[in-house]
Amino acid sequence: MRLGISALLFNLDKAIELCREVDRINHIEVGIDNLDECIKLSKYKGEFEKLNLSLGIHLPMELNSCENIEYIRKSWVDFINKIEDGLKDLNIEYFNMHLGYVISERLYKNRIKYLDNSVSFFEELLKVSNKRLSIENTYSKSGDFSNIGYICDDFEYIFNKIKSQNLCFCYDTGHNLINNSDYISNLNDRLEIIHLSDNNGIDDSHLGIGRGILRENEIKRLLSVNAKYLILEINHNHIKETIDILDKIKKGV
Repeated sequence: MRLGISALLFNLDKAIELCREVDRINHIEVGIDNLDECIKLSKYKGEFEKLNLSLGIHLPMELNSCENIEYIRKSWVDFINKIEDGLKDLNIEYFNMHLGYVISERLYKNRIKYLDNSVSFFEELLKVSNKRLSIENTYSKSGDFSNIGYICDDFEYIFNKIKSQNLCFCYDTGHNLINNSDYISNLNDRLEIIHLSDNNGIDDSHLGIGRGILRENEIKRLLSVNAKYLILEINHNHIKETIDILDKIKKGV
């Protein structure tokens, strides 16, 4: 399991410096929002190679795989393909994204319709290249719009429809603390990425481990999962402290 951290372009230099200090960190997941950011990220290719860092991309939060307007949904597919092309000089191991969002009343009336939109979205996206996609559990506070993908059933539905092994699951502990569902038991065969963070069960504050309510037995369970990447999606100032805590917990696994 590769140990990674998350970063955006504005704090990527700090993230790379942290990787120099802690040589056990060998992966970075970088958030990309716009096409022009591909050029900026590609300039770091030499730094990634020097430190033997693998690279994942977290796609924009605005992406909406369940968008009901077909033209807009297809434009998101085109956007992701252009992101992939813009990063072709880097060895991107996966592209990670949330499923999206729907007007709450419409979602409650016909959830399957929007999940089918997502299925169509991923089928179209997986046609173009051999890119690896991961879809991540989220949470929803159910205002006028609701996120989709805050219950395990949403992902089981999609994976039952799409058999391609190029679509995998990313389990986010912080999101699960807010909207709990048993993703590990039900999606273990598709789980390849873990986003590890802590919080108070209300706000997705990306705290270091031990600073919120994430229980030790849950962390032990995660450390025994056969995932490819464990990404510390937390404040960079909490990274070293969290690694020390994980080491202590792992000794008891």
